Amino acid sequence: MIIKEILLSLKEEGKTIFYSSHIMEIVEKISDRIILLDDGSIVADGSFDDLKESVQQKSLEQIFNQLTGFSEYKNLAKKFISVIKEV
Repeated sequence: MIIKEILLSLKEEGKTIFYSSHIMEIVEKISDRIILLDDGSIVADGSFDDLKESVQQKSLEQIFNQLTGFSEYKNLAKKFISVIKEV
């Protein structure tokens, strides 16, 4: 929360902020420009609205998954939970 507030305050002051995050909900809310990478290559570059329009998805997570072909997140989460339950 503190980092989010700092970033929002700097944005309101017109400052350029370069950061990396996997928390897509925050990225889509506070970023004017988003660059998505897949294995080091740029697969998307634009505003959240531009990205939504270009691939017809509603969330940045869905956009990322579509552009990168990543669809194993549910299976990976299940595997992770099963390992935790064993401990």
